[in-house]
Amino acid sequence: MKKLAGLALMLVIFVLSACSGPVSTRPAYAPEPRVAEQTGLAQSVPDVVLFAVSGRCGVPCDGAPDDNYDYLTERGTAEAVAQAFRSLGRSVLVLTYSSHLYNHSSSISGGYEYGFLQLEVDFGWVRRNWPGSRRVLLGHSHGTNWTHNLLRAHPGWTADYLIDLDGICALWEGDNRPYFDDFYTRYGNPWPVNLSRSCDVEPIEKYWWWTSYYSAKDVAYPGATYNLEVQSARFLAASVQPEGNTSLVFDYTDNLRLDAGRTNVWTYVADEDHNGVTYPGSSALDWVRSRIAALGLP
Repeated sequence: MKKLAGLALMLVIFVLSACSGPVSTRPAYAPEPRVAEQTGLAQSVPDVVLFAVSGRCGVPCDGAPDDNYDYLTERGTAEAVAQAFRSLGRSVLVLTYSSHLYNHSSSISGGYEYGFLQLEVDFGWVRRNWPGSRRVLLGHSHGTNWTHNLLRAHPGWTADYLIDLDGICALWEGDNRPYFDDFYTRYGNPWPVNLSRSCDVEPIEKYWWWTSYYSAKDVAYPGATYNLEVQSARFLAASVQPEGNTSLVFDYTDNLRLDAGRTNVWTYVADEDHNGVTYPGSSALDWVRSRIAALGLP
């Protein structure tokens, strides 16, 4: 009887476990991945998945980061970069995000916006379920802090392209630290570093006698195969006409690797200002498209 009872118990456990489905690999804090929901599993797997992160809602913008929103879609930025890969004969899925730790509603866009935690879970889902798809990270302004921090937080994750459009760290820590503090209070820190500190945090020895501290957005982490960096026109630069686009806000630090090298890192100073580099037809996006055409997929 004891044997029969034991067999019956094992059978019940087996049935219940079969009904419960696979165990989720998502951390407790992570939102549901939206990739499968958006694309439909019946569709063919894309050759390339482009993850695009917009920046701050402006200066001044008293509502940042809650009012930050995805403007890389409405400006056509993400689509212009996606088209560069389609020109290589590849299918592309575009996923876009705003500059915020959490998913949130923006009073400027009037819509629901996806944040870094959504980017993290979506990127992880693509890695696990579509391992053959190439992954591209695109960021503008504050958005570059999030794209670089994704690779900083996950040293084993890789992106074929890391594309930066005039990355800026100023105001980013102040905007986002309260949300990181809230997150760490509730969940602890699941990453190997404190992402709330992202400006001037990476010690890089450029010379044997000199170590400089670089912001995360200026470091092409090992997970980035290719890094294309656009910097906007310098304010009062000699090469900029007085009536042309100049910028009080611009990225002035050339990206580099953690070993201080620049292997597969390219930097271009565009003709446009900080926002101008995001528009199709700009010298900035023309350069990005030309580099993709020349380099192809690694």
